[in-house]
Amino acid sequence: MSTERIAVTGVGAVSALAVGARATFERLLSGERAVTPLSLFDPGATRCRIAAEVKGLDVTAIAPRELASRFTRSDALALLAAREALADAGAAELPGTFGLAIGATTGGMFETENDLIAKPDAPLAVRALRLLSHPLSATAELLTAVLPGVVQSSTVCSACSSSAVALVRAAALLGSGAVDRVLAGGTDGLSRLTFLGFDSLGALDPEPCRPFDVSRRGLNLGEGAAFLVLERESVARARGANVLAFLSGGAITAEAHHITHPEPSGMLAAALLRRALERAALSPADIGYVNAHGTGTQQNDAMEALALRAVFGDDIARVAVSSSKAQLGHTLGAAGALEAVISVLSLERGVAPPTAGLENPEDPALLHVMGGARAFSAPAAVSCSFGFGGTGSVLVFEGPESAPRPLAARSPARVVVTGRFAIGREERDSDPSTQLNPERSRRFDRGAAWPALASSVLLERARLSPAGVSIVLGTAYGSVERSVRFLLRAIASGARMVSPAEFPHLVASAASGNVSIYASLTGPALTVVAREAAHEESLATAALLLSDGHAAAAIAGVISPPDPISDAVLGGPGRPRVEGGGFVLLETDVSAASRGVPVLAELVGTWSLASLGETSAPDGPPAPRSITRSLVLEGELSDAARAWLDASSWGTCPRVSALEGGFHEAVTALATARALDQLAAGEQDEILIANGPTSALHLCLLRAAAERP
Repeated sequence: MSTERIAVTGVGAVSALAVGARATFERLLSGERAVTPLSLFDPGATRCRIAAEVKGLDVTAIAPRELASRFTRSDALALLAAREALADAGAAELPGTFGLAIGATTGGMFETENDLIAKPDAPLAVRALRLLSHPLSATAELLTAVLPGVVQSSTVCSACSSSAVALVRAAALLGSGAVDRVLAGGTDGLSRLTFLGFDSLGALDPEPCRPFDVSRRGLNLGEGAAFLVLERESVARARGANVLAFLSGGAITAEAHHITHPEPSGMLAAALLRRALERAALSPADIGYVNAHGTGTQQNDAMEALALRAVFGDDIARVAVSSSKAQLGHTLGAAGALEAVISVLSLERGVAPPTAGLENPEDPALLHVMGGARAFSAPAAVSCSFGFGGTGSVLVFEGPESAPRPLAARSPARVVVTGRFAIGREERDSDPSTQLNPERSRRFDRGAAWPALASSVLLERARLSPAGVSIVLGTAYGSVERSVRFLLRAIASGARMVSPAEFPHLVASAASGNVSIYASLTGPALTVVAREAAHEESLATAALLLSDGHAAAAIAGVISPPDPISDAVLGGPGRPRVEGGGFVLLETDVSAASRGVPVLAELVGTWSLASLGETSAPDGPPAPRSITRSLVLEGELSDAARAWLDASSWGTCPRVSALEGGFHEAVTALATARALDQLAAGEQDEILIANGPTSALHLCLLRAAAERP
């Protein structure tokens, strides 16, 4: 892993205050607030009726003509911010390739809601089609189609910390050497589901919110998008790029405490802050500004103030602290990236924006920025993000003039598999919840119950403590039927019939958060969204977290549970959609050896090849070592994917279908579990798992543990 610094060379943002990062920042400095009466939709009889809305957003005017019908509000916001960031970095026309990392929570939900309302007599599967045709990963797919040079993309959800986590993942990807440049950020548009859900929780302030104030009553929702161009320092210097700042450190952990409430003492958040500073090789004395999560809710603000006091000690009277959410609204999945942009621009100008509406701080020991902007001179700034489910992320930025210094070397150890858990035809008729503690899992659906059971079993078999263990769940579409039923109740019966206990379980990352809490996993708890490539993406993300030192071990995998709407839309005669999935326990070979546990296989790598139609075939996995001892395990393959495999060095290896009696989006997760059995039994030396029903080909290479390069 590379130990180079990560340079920020461009920023872009769209907010309710302005279109443009620097225009947004100027209005923040002046104290302007974008919270106004909600006009995008009528929320009904809700306690709150205001939000920070991007006015005049014309999706069809922003989207390329040939893709306009596929673009949503979230996509349009993302494209504006992404183009600005690339232009700001001078990277819009650069040759070469780059990665794309996005954090989000709403995707095409607003458009799905409109379809549900506009087609009251249509079958439910037709009314909800947008939710399946535009999952969270669709924004990354569309940006990949519009922006030239994207070779890797990822979509992550950890609720309100999503895009901050995307930035940490992007830095890890750069450190791995896989790409030289990553466009990383987040996007979220307003939707009825989030508005009604937060209102049902009593979390919305009916008036403009007041973070950290004694009289605060909740948050205001907002919408927006933000992206940063990240490059390894040597790449940025070689092309003469203007370095705005360095992303010197980032950390992700899960509290494993509660699905909506933060751990009240602030000690877990304080540990996360210390970890981020440690990874940046900085001390509290180096920090001049903290862009706080600062939602305006009672519990979050109190917890965050305690965490800041614990970390900064006597320095707390010197470090400027402010929240941008009173001016921009809480933009959910986009918040971490938007506030990262604000932190970078604060360093560039040496000035911190104020916390609007803050008049009487609950904790006056903090140096709250009130009434107007405040100058600071320390060389670094911190941006804090915390999300539903308990996953938080802290980013540490330094100014461009900061002196280079040795950074901690990342682990060169191999990533190995020390456990597997399969959900195939034998398990479909069983109820995983019967093997769970009923009090701690009573709102779990099968999408949460299976990974909770798998995590408990895998940790017990491996004799592994849950401390520091990550859970990375892949999903194709999220909980479709559960979300649609929630919306239909709200539309038919009004906002007051919305269940506050149900809403937190509809976020795409709810399952990973629930599993983290149930199994006491305190490593990063994330959900990655990638349609048919969800399993490969879960493995790739988990391996990056391990290699970059963010987790002691990781449980990764996918479950595709029964879902009446998904089954009706995606299944059909001759192609029944059935339940299936699988999970693996990943750790480094050093960790496994220290505990004396058997290693089932080595995870050599994962590859997503998106340009199969080009004349020159994209790079893929290494050639098989032995044709007779190497196997290709096939999922669904398009003609282009099959042709690429035929022409590759793996083309003459024996092939076996991974499909068993039906289709599901987790077919390769189940295939991976089956492949591990063969490798552990010595039946094969290496197995390449191939899946690609659409235009891309997704590959995962597993090698028997006894095999060494």
